[in-house]
Amino acid sequence: MGRGKKLLFEKEIDYQQRLIDRREIGYYRTPEFVAAYITKRMLEINPKGTSVLDPCCGKEELLNTFISKKLQIQGFDIIKYKKNYNIDFKTKDFIDYYSELKTENQLPLGYDYYIANPPYNCHEVNYIKDNKRKLMQIFSDVGVHNMYSMFISAIIDCAKKGAVIGIITSDSFLTARFHKKLREKILKQCAIHEITMCPKDLFAQQGADVRTSIILLQKGLEYQKKVRINNRQLSISEFKSVLNLNIESYNCYDLEAIILKNLEDNYEFILECPDEIKTIFNNVRLGDRYACVSGISTGNDKKYLSSKKEDPYTVPFYKNPAKNRFLANNFIYIHKDFLKLSDQIDNFIVRNKEMIFKPGITCSSMGVEFTAARLPEKCAFGVNANIICDDEEAWWLMAYLNSSLVTYMVRGVLIRSNMITSGYVSRIPLICFSSQDKYELTKLSKRAYSAVQAGKGYGNELNSINRIVYNAAHIAKDTEDMIELFNKSLIKNT
Repeated sequence: MGRGKKLLFEKEIDYQQRLIDRREIGYYRTPEFVAAYITKRMLEINPKGTSVLDPCCGKEELLNTFISKKLQIQGFDIIKYKKNYNIDFKTKDFIDYYSELKTENQLPLGYDYYIANPPYNCHEVNYIKDNKRKLMQIFSDVGVHNMYSMFISAIIDCAKKGAVIGIITSDSFLTARFHKKLREKILKQCAIHEITMCPKDLFAQQGADVRTSIILLQKGLEYQKKVRINNRQLSISEFKSVLNLNIESYNCYDLEAIILKNLEDNYEFILECPDEIKTIFNNVRLGDRYACVSGISTGNDKKYLSSKKEDPYTVPFYKNPAKNRFLANNFIYIHKDFLKLSDQIDNFIVRNKEMIFKPGITCSSMGVEFTAARLPEKCAFGVNANIICDDEEAWWLMAYLNSSLVTYMVRGVLIRSNMITSGYVSRIPLICFSSQDKYELTKLSKRAYSAVQAGKGYGNELNSINRIVYNAAHIAKDTEDMIELFNKSLIKNT
């Protein structure tokens, strides 16, 4: 099941001067200042440890502080990047090693510290696909979704009580629905000492467009104290300033304050979310009032969709409004016999057939901005989220969904990525609008719709919508300012 050495051409070089495709192996070098910070914090949490394991040690970037303190250090990696290491290095696949230990009931291990920058890349999907049956047995508690989440789960299992775990990793697991079980595992077995989000461009010079965070854990719930939290900084210089703060200046929160755990939620880690917004998540959710559904995936868009309305492509099809608010002019046309085709072709799937052709609201599925536009009657829709509701409800609800508050709740709380499915949209909390609020929102929504039709802007209408929404939600001015600042740089903040 091992992942074997890769000798493909990219930018990394092993000790024999062979070029390695970094994307294949998922190895990205941790910047020195980040490594120094992680080890400093680990030693603050437990200054008396003597032994370290880095299960994917690369070129020892994370280990310099431990090396200088002459700790006993074990390092693994599937590639030998250096001729001589300062640690006890073994060319070993950590997942295979963990599997053997687990099978032979040899866990936990005796190390005091676990430090890692686990592999994360798109190409590991082949490794997971080829070994899925065995991996599903090994990681039955958290699932098999990507390499970095398996590494985190395995490290937790390897750790003895009191062991400190320092990781810099892709942070999609903080909110992604399919990582719910991993979040639960962390919460049930570990104290969380810190979550610090890194700037989006931290690994950009190595060709990696990946959002990462520093996570500091300790095996055992009895070690739980307040949690240091740092939201994502816009630049590396700002990030360095945060890491250089004195311990007295840390932003610390009770564990309960950083977890979203209502019945509708999935134990998402929410960072520096004001209490007044977190309280809104106690409200009724959108999916409790309205059908929030996805629709058609053709399996071959080139064959069954067309940008021109000509026979047999005659049914308007809303696939993704993208950046279009209120009115989506980017619809295309689907084959008129799509229902028959779904009966004949295995991968031509029509979900929620009873909802097709009904009016409502169509929402964006890709792109960092979250947007909502009218879904007219007698139109089909794709796998993006679509809210089925009558005309009277659709106008004010669309205004609310296009508000700055909802943008923040979606991108700052529910899912910090550039994709959103109907499941997430259905969990957007509703707020209590008066009849007058709904009347005003409806009027503003229709005006914005007409402005888009006429090729004009709708900034004034959106500002007025935001004012109504903030007032109805009882949002304080400083929280408004925080939301607007977050939304101003969505790509860098999410």
